[in-house]
Amino acid sequence: MVRNAGGILTPAGTWEAVSLFPAHMTRCRSRPDIAYVPVRDIDALRCALVWRAGNENGRIRGVAEIGALAA
Repeated sequence: MVRNAGGILTPAGTWEAVSLFPAHMTRCRSRPDIAYVPVRDIDALRCALVWRAGNENGRIRGVAEIGALAA
């Protein structure tokens, strides 16, 4: 069972799996054993920052503000 993006990279690198990833994966998870191939005829994958409301604090708000600036 794959629980996160990193968990699919090893099977993808050994040709045991194929997965769709956001474009930023080509920069932050570059590996010589994986080829990222753009899929042009589908909508872009959406990403969102989420957290439990009861756990919100200044650090989380800061990260959310930075993310909003980058969007």
